[in-house]
Amino acid sequence: MTEAVRNRGIGRWLIPLIGVGALFVAPLVWWATLWAPGERPTRLQAIDVSDSFKRTPQLEQVVRRGVLRVATLIEPSLYIPDSYRPQGLEYDLSHRFADRLGVDVEFVVVATIDAAYEALEENRADLAAAGLQIDPERQQHFRYGPPYLTVSRKLLHATDQVAPETLADLSGKTVALPAGSATLHWLERERQRDRRLNIDIREESDKLAILQGIRTGEIEYAVTLSHIALLTHKLSDDVAIGPTVGPPVSLAWAFSRQADDSLFRVAQQFFGDTRSDLQLKALVDRHYAQFERLDESLSRRFLSDLHDKATPYLKTFRQAGERYRIDWRLLAAVGYQESKWQPDAVSHQGAYGLMQITLPTARGLGLSDPSDPVSNIMSGAKYIAQLRQQVPESATEPDRTYLALAAYNVGIGHLSDALQLTRAQGGSPEHWNDVRERLPQLSDPAIYRDMRYGYARGRETVNYVENIRAFHDLMIWVSTRDALLRGNGN
Repeated sequence: MTEAVRNRGIGRWLIPLIGVGALFVAPLVWWATLWAPGERPTRLQAIDVSDSFKRTPQLEQVVRRGVLRVATLIEPSLYIPDSYRPQGLEYDLSHRFADRLGVDVEFVVVATIDAAYEALEENRADLAAAGLQIDPERQQHFRYGPPYLTVSRKLLHATDQVAPETLADLSGKTVALPAGSATLHWLERERQRDRRLNIDIREESDKLAILQGIRTGEIEYAVTLSHIALLTHKLSDDVAIGPTVGPPVSLAWAFSRQADDSLFRVAQQFFGDTRSDLQLKALVDRHYAQFERLDESLSRRFLSDLHDKATPYLKTFRQAGERYRIDWRLLAAVGYQESKWQPDAVSHQGAYGLMQITLPTARGLGLSDPSDPVSNIMSGAKYIAQLRQQVPESATEPDRTYLALAAYNVGIGHLSDALQLTRAQGGSPEHWNDVRERLPQLSDPAIYRDMRYGYARGRETVNYVENIRAFHDLMIWVSTRDALLRGNGN
């Protein structure tokens, strides 16, 4: 790796990353206070875990406590802590499981995969829901629930490195993995099976650290799961996705074998029911679709633009969020999607300013000067709040906000057509997933001629909303992840 390449990566990644950290220090005070994990009890201080479950079954302990303790990791699509509304696949699944038990949920946020398993061993968590691979090496000490997602392992490499065709092409190379990943055990088994496979393994703190390492030139090759590989590639043009290696990988919840199987058996039934009524499919789609559709050129500019362009407007986004009860980071994501945080932006359709408000809409909002960024941001937030009141009353969050964002882009009339079409085709107009499938049909002559408001570029609206969702998740992920690692001394 040349010095020029290293300097290029540092300039394009570390400066924006420092900027991101500076941007989010104040908003993260609440999180550090509420969520930062405390000092882990020592083995001598810990109770005899297995004996406690002999006296009282785990399910009974959870019900008596009134709280299900879930160890998890901060990661887009899995768990995103947020004062406005936490979200993620593990968040939604855990809450639905807790509802079945009739208890609340307490998330034990940890920094690493190993820490999630330690929380189970020390009875600080009842289960671990953290995108964990079913790991044969750990099955002696942990039970795995039914798989809820099947993915593959992908080779990642810096774009200026030779693209490998197979794992064997990496002999003599160093390969990075997330610390504690089951992929480590799989690679070790592969090395034992084929002595010619001479690979040095380097563990990084997490998946974001691998992205940083590739961008700075410190990491040449890595193995990660396919959904993370996709996100990593979309965030950086320095990262290329190589071939699939090894068999498919199943993700599942983990339970300690020191406990009895009472809670585990209920979880098995829960996943069976959730899969049979298609709830699981809908949840996976909800939390992964935005990253699959995320525009690559836009996402690769996002982190650097956070540092270069967002700073002057963050105070206003926060104020607007408080006034209209909208997460300020979501408002910032809307502003980025609309104008790349450029207050003087003007679209070919006559939309003005940072939040791209048209003159008719501006008059209705009482916005006299669309070029003023403070007024423009406040009016954009006000408009989103108004649109949230015009979507179906039965819609709950976050679908209510997603539908409002669609209306912000395509207009409330065209959204009404999409809701009517969704209902006519047997979908649920209060669910964004169902409406998202019908919006592209508004550009089909066989469909839009029968709609009240006619033709609309519905596919663009779908991409619009999914980009905003992805930018929102990324803003929260980068900031909270850094705070968590600092809190754990990493």
